[in-house]
Amino acid sequence: MSGFVTKDGEEIGWDRNDPASMEAWFGNFGHAEHFRKVVLATARENERAKATLRQEKLSEARLDDLARTSDLYVQWLIDTLHARRARETNVIESH
Repeated sequence: MSGFVTKDGEEIGWDRNDPASMEAWFGNFGHAEHFRKVVLATARENERAKATLRQEKLSEARLDDLARTSDLYVQWLIDTLHARRARETNVIESH
């Protein structure tokens, strides 16, 4: 399974071997976009915490930029890109 790990360590995500799971995540009205926002918010808070530890003040715009280029968020984008491609392959092969 791939996807998102909650703060309690529970993995929530998609199963690349299950077309229904892929559709639920990446099809119309899928969950991936909702979780993308959670991952981005988490990355933003991580960047805010790092700045606080450095006693550095950052604008919200700078925090947004740092969050969008953070390893956490970029990895989410890469993982979901691969998963979306796999879902598209499932759709094409099903016709």
